[in-house]
Amino acid sequence: MSARLPMKTCLGFGIGTVGVSIMLNAVTAYYPAFMTTVLGQSPEIAGYLMMGAKLYDAVVDMIIGSMSDKSRSKWGRRRPFMLAGAFLSAASFLMLFAPPALGQGALIAYMIAAQVIYSTAYSLFAVPYMALPAELTEGFAERTRLLSFRTVFVSIGQMLATAGTAAIIKAGGAGGPAYATMGLVMALVIFGAMTATVLSVPATHAEEAHADAPPPLSLPRQIALMGRNRPYMLLLGAKVFQFLAFASIGSCGLLFLLNVLGVGYGGQILLTSVQNIVTALSMPLWVWSGKKIGKRGTYLIGVFIFCATALSWLAAPHAPGNAELIVRGITSGFGSGALILMSISMLGDTMVYDRAITGMGREGLLSSTAAVLEKASFALGVAVLGIFLRAAHYIPTMGGKLVTQPDSAIFALTMGYAVIPAAMFVVNGVFLYLYDLDEGKMAAARRGAAA
Repeated sequence: MSARLPMKTCLGFGIGTVGVSIMLNAVTAYYPAFMTTVLGQSPEIAGYLMMGAKLYDAVVDMIIGSMSDKSRSKWGRRRPFMLAGAFLSAASFLMLFAPPALGQGALIAYMIAAQVIYSTAYSLFAVPYMALPAELTEGFAERTRLLSFRTVFVSIGQMLATAGTAAIIKAGGAGGPAYATMGLVMALVIFGAMTATVLSVPATHAEEAHADAPPPLSLPRQIALMGRNRPYMLLLGAKVFQFLAFASIGSCGLLFLLNVLGVGYGGQILLTSVQNIVTALSMPLWVWSGKKIGKRGTYLIGVFIFCATALSWLAAPHAPGNAELIVRGITSGFGSGALILMSISMLGDTMVYDRAITGMGREGLLSSTAAVLEKASFALGVAVLGIFLRAAHYIPTMGGKLVTQPDSAIFALTMGYAVIPAAMFVVNGVFLYLYDLDEGKMAAARRGAAA
C-alpha cells in the first residue's frame, strides 16, 4: 500500500496546470480568431504558424525530457526546467497577443519568433511536470487521486483560458487593445501558477547508478525499447486521435460559436464556464469509478458521452438559448472529466510499468515522447483545418468585426466542431479498448523486476 500524499503536495502539483491550461487552451482558442478577426490574416496562415511551432516543439520536447532525466541539482531533476519555463511562458504569451504595429512581412516574422519562444517555454515546464506523477507516488489508485487535483485545476485553467479571456476581450471591444489586455492579465496568472508548483512540490532525484551497472543506453536504443511497453504504445496511439479531435475543436470552436451559432463571446463564457465547473465537480465520481470498474472502462464511458455531445451540435439551432448551451456544457464537461483524468493517470501508470520492466527511470523521456506525438497530431489537425476553412472560403476580418460567412464556411466550421472530433474519438476508443494495464499487471511486473 502506497503512502497517501499530503494535501500540500496534491494542491501544489495541481495548481501548475492552471498555467499549462491557459498556455494551451487560450492560444488554441483565441490565436486563430485573433489572427483572422483582428489582424486580418488568413486562417491558413494562422494554421501554418501553429503547425510549425508544434513541430519545432516536438524536437525540443525530446531534448528537454532527456536532459531532465539526467539532471542533478539540489532542486531535483525537474524543478529547474519548470522554473525557466514559468518565466518564458509568461513572456511569450504576452508576445503572442500584444504584437507591435508591423507590416505584413514583419508581422509574420515576429509571430514566428513568438511561437518559437512560446513552444520552448511550454516544453520547459510541461514535459518535466508530466513526469512528476510517476515519481511522487508508486500507488496505482493514489496516482489517480493526485491527478484528480490536477484535473480540478485543469477546469479552473480552462475556465480562465476560455470564459475569463472572453470576458476581458468582450469588455475591451474585441479589438487589438482588448487582446493585449487579456495577454497581460493571463501572463501574470501563468507565471504565478507555474511558480507556485515549482515552490510546492518536493524535489525528485535520479537514483545513483551502482558501480557494476551497465552503461546507459543511447537515446535511439531507449526509444526502440519503448516497444516492449505495450500499454504505453497503445496509449500513444490513442493520444494521436485524441489530440486530432482537440485540435479540431479548439481551433474552430470560437469561430463556430461566433459565425454558426451566433451566440458571441457571451455564449463562449456561458458554455465553457458550465463545462469546466462540471468537470471539476465530477472528479469524486470518476475517481470512484476508476477504482470500481477500472481506468480503461471509465475512460470509454467518457468517450461515449463526449461523442454524443459533439454530434448533438448538428441539431442545434441558430442562436440557441442559454438552456441548450447549459445542457451541452453539462454533458461535455462530465465526459471530459473522465477523459482528462484517466488519460493522464494511465500515462503515469505506463511510466511506472516501464520502470519495472526495463529497470530505467526515464519518465522524462516517456513524457516527452507522448508530448511529441500529441503536438505533432495537434499541429496536423490545426493545419488541415486551416486549409479546410480557406478552401471553404472563410472570410477573415479586422478589428474584431464579423461578417456573414458563406454556406461552405458554415459547413466546414460545423464539421470541425462536431463531426470530425466525434470520428477521431471513436478511433481513440478502439486503442483504449485494447489497453490492458491494470493493478494486477502492474504488481506482476514489479514482482518480475524484484526477482
